[in-house]
Amino acid sequence: MGGFIAGIFTFPTVFFSGLLVLVLLYWLVAGFGLGDFESSEGDIALDTDLDVGESSISVSGLLSKFKLDGIPLTISLSFIILASWVISFLAVYFIYPMLPSGWVQIAIGAWILLLAPVVSAIIVSPLLQPFKSIFKKQPEKQAKDLIGQYAKVRSGKVTATVGEAVLQDGGAGLILKIRCAEENTIARGDSVRLQSLDQATGFYQVTAAK
Repeated sequence: MGGFIAGIFTFPTVFFSGLLVLVLLYWLVAGFGLGDFESSEGDIALDTDLDVGESSISVSGLLSKFKLDGIPLTISLSFIILASWVISFLAVYFIYPMLPSGWVQIAIGAWILLLAPVVSAIIVSPLLQPFKSIFKKQPEKQAKDLIGQYAKVRSGKVTATVGEAVLQDGGAGLILKIRCAEENTIARGDSVRLQSLDQATGFYQVTAAK
């Protein structure tokens, strides 16, 4: 047990341990409905929408190289971080005891820090491929056809920056990003009417069902 604790707090595993804690906190928050899980275009938002500009292009390019485009970014990163943590921990646990302490371990650790995410992406990619079809973006015409229909809220609240609902389509249901510019008391389980669609963001403006 002591070796395990020491391993997770040893460089570079401690770096991935911190990221893994953040991932776990994110999914706990999302699980309680405080986060906003978005499947459109591989994005996931939490309470606010993140516009990373040119950085998003480079990330998309990297995901494409590993055939992870089409998978929500947070899901891809969560699995890559988890795999990186495992690889880093195993390397530290089995390799470090054979190395002299000091700069040699730091140098090897730096290489592990750089290579672990790459190896993890290679491992994770084939595992996530079968799930790509789940996250395919709705065709534009189909999205417009949803205007006027009713959906059930699955997020804890619906505001101008947060909201998620499920529209029953006879199958597994469509997960929609929803927003409401006006102050409201809409909560999880309530029914809302889809009023309009913002083509730029993919968000549906909604009102409480009467």
